Amino acid sequence: MKRLLIAVLLIATPLQADDCSLLRELYGVRATALKSSYDVDRHIDRRLDALREGWVRWVRPVGEGPFDKKLHRTKAPKSAPDSFEASGEHAYAVRVTVPAKRTVFYGNNPVYVGSVEIRYEADGKTKTMTQKIDALMQPDTSRTIELPVIADRVDVRLASGTDKPGESLVEVHFKQAVAEDDPANPDYAAVRALQRIRSSSDPRDIDDEIAEMERRIFPDSDPLPLLEILADLRRADDLIRSKNDDDQERGNKLLRDTLRRLR
Repeated sequence: MKRLLIAVLLIATPLQADDCSLLRELYGVRATALKSSYDVDRHIDRRLDALREGWVRWVRPVGEGPFDKKLHRTKAPKSAPDSFEASGEHAYAVRVTVPAKRTVFYGNNPVYVGSVEIRYEADGKTKTMTQKIDALMQPDTSRTIELPVIADRVDVRLASGTDKPGESLVEVHFKQAVAEDDPANPDYAAVRALQRIRSSSDPRDIDDEIAEMERRIFPDSDPLPLLEILADLRRADDLIRSKNDDDQERGNKLLRDTLRRLR
């Protein structure tokens, strides 16, 4: 029966080049799902990487957005601060933070922050800027340094110390831009469809995406939900193999009903 389903999948009306990009990608996902549902996400990720190459732009997020956090514990005295270096990618700002707690159980101490040297790369060029904070920052406070661009890479060197005995914690946050797909990408529709499927836990959503596209291209078509049919056949097989007579009866009925959908 599985061979029959794959054969049905492979029999398709030829499409024009402009039409087949999206449907070809969806058929590829479904063919993978018919063989192994465990390989679907990996297949989609590979195809997304290929379709998005050269067509992704980095933009500032709405609201807080993601950030990459680097931690540094300092015991250096305020009079002789140490040097902490950290790197991040796709950043539009650098935030120096002294968190309220040093560990889950212990509060933090104030941290002296001297100068913050920032080297950033964008459009193949490297530039450097220095922000002098020169202040004893209290726990649960932060300073944000905006970059003039969204940088491909950012390197930070921070001078830090403490006026308390023991250890103090300071963090450098790289506030990151988010990837946005360029609508000018000729495969933009395929990318969006694959992203919708990738975020779903139900493989039958693949059937729905294919059905919608097939009806758009072939208005008189009656799409077959192949993954749903395959799932019902497997369910029927499990029930038929049961030692319970009621389960076997339900399995045989489900098998008959499912086979009728293939006629």
